[in-house]
Amino acid sequence: MLPAPLSMVSSFTSSLQRLFSFRYLLMGLVYTFVFHAFWLVSREFETVTATVSWYLPAGIRLAAFLVCPYRAWPALVISEKLTFFTLFSPGAALDESAFMSGSFGWLIAHSVLSPAAVMVCVWLFRKYNRRPFFNNVNSVLSFLLSGVALSALLGLTFLGRRAMENTEFREILWPVWFDFILGDFVGILVLTPIVIVLLQSKLTATRSKLLLLLALLWVTTLFSVILSFRSGFDFTYQLKYIAILPALFFAYRFGMHGGALATLLIGLTAFVASLHSNESPLAHQFYIVGMSITVLILGAAVEQSQQMTNQLLAANKNMEEKNRLLQEAINDIQALSNQLVATQEAERKRLSRDLHDDFGHRIVDLQLQLGLVASRMPAQNNALSTITCKLDELYSAMKQSIGRLRPAGIDNLPLEHVLRNNDTLKSMQRAGVHCQLHSQGTPPSLSDEVRINVYRIIQEALANIAKHADATEVEISITYAAEAIHIEIADNGIGLIQPQAKPSSLGLISMRERARFIGAQLTFDSGQQQGTRVIIDLPLTVRPK
Repeated sequence: MLPAPLSMVSSFTSSLQRLFSFRYLLMGLVYTFVFHAFWLVSREFETVTATVSWYLPAGIRLAAFLVCPYRAWPALVISEKLTFFTLFSPGAALDESAFMSGSFGWLIAHSVLSPAAVMVCVWLFRKYNRRPFFNNVNSVLSFLLSGVALSALLGLTFLGRRAMENTEFREILWPVWFDFILGDFVGILVLTPIVIVLLQSKLTATRSKLLLLLALLWVTTLFSVILSFRSGFDFTYQLKYIAILPALFFAYRFGMHGGALATLLIGLTAFVASLHSNESPLAHQFYIVGMSITVLILGAAVEQSQQMTNQLLAANKNMEEKNRLLQEAINDIQALSNQLVATQEAERKRLSRDLHDDFGHRIVDLQLQLGLVASRMPAQNNALSTITCKLDELYSAMKQSIGRLRPAGIDNLPLEHVLRNNDTLKSMQRAGVHCQLHSQGTPPSLSDEVRINVYRIIQEALANIAKHADATEVEISITYAAEAIHIEIADNGIGLIQPQAKPSSLGLISMRERARFIGAQLTFDSGQQQGTRVIIDLPLTVRPK
């Protein structure tokens, strides 16, 4: 086990190795090279002493800190500062004594305060915005706010230090600070969005080719304008304003990719216009700021709208899949229900046939045998008569049971005949309910399944009336038409408060299932104290499912 001091040294060394790994050092080198390359370009836009109107490195710095991991930040800061000292120190390759005051305040401002301001602003932005950046309006607004705040903090850091060391500079501090903020912010708007978009997202091949073609057309137009300047034609005034429509089209058509590229082209357009323009740099700066903010927000709105559309399409697709599965489950349940109904009727038909053919013949045979015995044994007539009466009652009960299982004539007689000849209406009469049955038209030829299921629906409706309606009259009307059969069962009972009441009632469920099985429409029409009408509409072209 290592002693405590050696353990601390080892831990510190490991931390340094993680912070300054080859990958992070490479990031720092690439960043500082690009940063200072754009710094040299920005020197061409200097309008106030030591202040550039379009400070492009600000956009590179913000983009690098946004896309690089937190552990790479020390490498970025150290690479930038070391390169700065190497290039601009007295006697160095780019000897710029104006940027190297050598005071303690200058050292603190450049080495500590400015990196701290950058890291705090970027950390706050990344805390409240998740990757990919700029894919919604809130992210773009946060970026704009962070850019302004960072430019203001850096301006206070650098210019405040100069104001503390130079009394004369204090008189122009605030105007120069405003120019500093505007210059930094222009650089951020022109470069940061395009760098972020290129590094964190991909564009489809078709759209990228079209976008690059349009960008090339834009750049070609700018070169044509430069040539026109040399030929004596001045399009400076029209140039910036003609570019408004293409910039808006880029953002609208390609979302954030087009918006980010448009900001870069807007900056390039303003630069070309400034070459032969008498306008102040402030006019070009506000043009860049205004147009860039517009196309960035528009591009983010289009991007966000596209994302919402994609999410909605995905949700709809998911819903369609769930609906499909649900429909399959419903179809399976309906198929099972149909099978149960068919099986139930088949079993009833078999039982009624067995009762009639087997037990019915046996009872008739017993009656005949008892008649023969009675003729041979007159003394036992009383006892034999009693047995014969019991057999007659048993036979009648069996016929009623057969009628309930499978009504007589259901396979070959019209419905109204089956209803009149079976015990259904008779039982209503015995319960004190007067029944009337009317039919109109010529009965069509119906399948066994349709016949028995229509009969069962009517039978269940009459049973419900007898049990719950407290009715004294029931009217059944059957109308045969060329295309449909219309059946109504109306009573004068107490009616239902809600026609669809008690949806879990087995009787109602059975009626609905049977109606659905044969393709009929079943309707309940009822009002409190107004009786109830059960309506069955059966299209003749529909067959059982």
